[in-house]
Amino acid sequence: MRKVLCSSIRLLLFPILTVHYFSGCAGPWGGSAPALITADGPVAWDTTGSKGMRTVTYLDNGENKPALFLEAADSARIMLAGPVIAVSAGDTMSACFALRFSQAKGTIFTLRAELSDRSGRQLGDSLLYQARFGPGDHSPGLTRDWVSYTRCLVVPRDVSGIRLSVACTPSAGELWLGRTAFLQGEGWMRYAADFSSHLIENPADKYIFTAGKFIQPGIPVKPIRQERAAGLIFFERKELVGGWPYAEPRDGDRVKEPAEKVPRGATAPFAFGIKALENLSSVKVHLSKPFTAEDGRVPGGSPVLYQARYAATRLGSSWGTEFGIRTRLLEACQPQYLPAGMCRFLWLDVPVPGDAAPGIYQAELSLRAQGHVPLKVPLRLEVVPVTLPDASEHLVGLYYFGRPDDPALMETQVRHMAAHGINAVSLSGAFVKSKSPAGVQVDCSRAAALDNLMRLLRKYGFCHPTALYFENLIRSLGLPQAAEDWTDPDKQLYCRAVRLMDDYARARDWCPLMFFPVDEPPNSERRMNLARLILPMLRRMPGIIPYCDINSPEAILELGRYLDAIGIQFYSISPRTMEATRDVGVATFFGLPACGSGDVGHDASFHRAVTGWFLPRTGVKGAYYWAFQLPAGDPYDELDGRRRDWCAAYPAPPPYYNWPSVELKGIRRGSEDLRLVELARSLIEKCNQRGSREARQAALAAQSELDAILAGFADSGGRVIAQLLGEFDPYAAERWRQQLLSQVLALQAALGR
Repeated sequence: MRKVLCSSIRLLLFPILTVHYFSGCAGPWGGSAPALITADGPVAWDTTGSKGMRTVTYLDNGENKPALFLEAADSARIMLAGPVIAVSAGDTMSACFALRFSQAKGTIFTLRAELSDRSGRQLGDSLLYQARFGPGDHSPGLTRDWVSYTRCLVVPRDVSGIRLSVACTPSAGELWLGRTAFLQGEGWMRYAADFSSHLIENPADKYIFTAGKFIQPGIPVKPIRQERAAGLIFFERKELVGGWPYAEPRDGDRVKEPAEKVPRGATAPFAFGIKALENLSSVKVHLSKPFTAEDGRVPGGSPVLYQARYAATRLGSSWGTEFGIRTRLLEACQPQYLPAGMCRFLWLDVPVPGDAAPGIYQAELSLRAQGHVPLKVPLRLEVVPVTLPDASEHLVGLYYFGRPDDPALMETQVRHMAAHGINAVSLSGAFVKSKSPAGVQVDCSRAAALDNLMRLLRKYGFCHPTALYFENLIRSLGLPQAAEDWTDPDKQLYCRAVRLMDDYARARDWCPLMFFPVDEPPNSERRMNLARLILPMLRRMPGIIPYCDINSPEAILELGRYLDAIGIQFYSISPRTMEATRDVGVATFFGLPACGSGDVGHDASFHRAVTGWFLPRTGVKGAYYWAFQLPAGDPYDELDGRRRDWCAAYPAPPPYYNWPSVELKGIRRGSEDLRLVELARSLIEKCNQRGSREARQAALAAQSELDAILAGFADSGGRVIAQLLGEFDPYAAERWRQQLLSQVLALQAALGR
């Protein structure tokens, strides 16, 4: 202990793979607590007050380590305190800890640092990290597994000693506490800085962030002979779920031949990972043999191979100051260096045109690092004789803000959206301006840009109404910000502006405009009063389609009678909110981020489940995703603004122009599933109308299968949020697709008899 108090702390990098756990001091529960790791080795925790725990083990980077397990009860808690660690002002210290929790409530975890001066006098008590979940919150389920965090701080002036304390006092659920260390140096933050220019350019900000690294459970797979020779392990990772730098292959990920079974009009995605067994240079991946049937046929379309790019990503919330490393976007595949133990994830898109011949197509991937033999991976594509409808009956939309001035780039972006199953957009900004104190006129430059965009939308099959968010009209017309200050001439001016925009749109055959005048009115009394003023005005205007996003059931019941459509934030879909939308009887849309606001579940599988299966479960009209490209500053750096970036696609150099996010790929997959559900429902109706015994039996079997799939979701409320974020099986949607494809084939056969 004296050594820890008095010695200078050496610079160490985290993680430290050479330091092992050993037993600390015995706790009152009869076990032993894992030690606190410092630069001078492990030291014992003071475990006074701990009870109700037991020691378990977990796996980190191939090494089994002990942890403490706590099953919440009134008396269960973990209370740990370390020794005073000698530090110097200006030092960067890293408090590293590993956590896992399931369905936990209350104050799950608290990490504090007690600061003292040279004489031992306490100077302050700093909260480094706290995890807390209320009764209505969802906490991650077992799908989250272990996460290793690092909390960094810069030692303040006059501080000579720091003492860490940990408290785990959940009121419900289960918690695991693993390796805990307090070390000098930036550790994991140095690694994270490789992915964020913000941290490189603003090193002083490092102390405000938390880095998270997923630790997969279980025993790492053993490489086969061919993998040892190639220096890397190959494993399938559908949808790129869990695409983290140190991810381990899971049960079912190791397959000899990745296979996809798809209908015509869909895109087969082969998503997979490679893990380096040693330091590898110039790792190259390419499709060495194209997809070909035995008779030489090809499915058509042009396969595209992407590699995933890691980036620092905010955890917990869109405005949070915690971050981890995850796959954010997909970019062109190129040779790369791969350190030992690190993963790279790749995604191969294989488009299947509507006229592709059904059958089995084979291909081969080649993966090779410099100085090693190539690893050959066979691929199998099965095209079934089912053709998806060209367009969905539901709306799958993106907020399309920040449109480029370049018409060619705009067309590339619209074509990109259409190719990914997007069939509607939401736009921002009025395109009229004041002509005189009592008049308005079309803003020619903005209207011309929108006119070009609308022609492109029509060209690429966009048919659903377009939500036009135009709250800026109040300011541009010089109208009062408070509803009670509006005069009759103010109201008349506002209505003339709306009518002018609608007439302009109709004359040029735009997609119908839904006029969206106030953003989330229940969030403030000022906005609510504006909505009470403006929405009745729009309702009285013939041909105008009023739209508003409202998350409060009371506000829906009050304002819904003035609306043709309501948007609800996905995380506000309580039973009362959904019941209110049904009571007012208007079209309902969900709004949700195209890139998730949390670290769990927001990946391709989450968005696929929402778009493809939860939409038809609820009966809502569709969903708007936020947003196509809306970054703060550098689109590849999520930490250079006060909130996270919202980008379904990222800017890319020519000839690509757009790098798709993993989430956008999930939206595309969900759009395909949604069209499959619509096809199944159409065929069920035709079979019931046919009247033959075989047709009715096929319809009954298909309806039962579809009902059983959709009934797996709660219809609304916190339960479905918990399902999709914490408990959802990331491969479930693919199983549902295959089950429904089988039923569609049976329906087609029954109709063909």
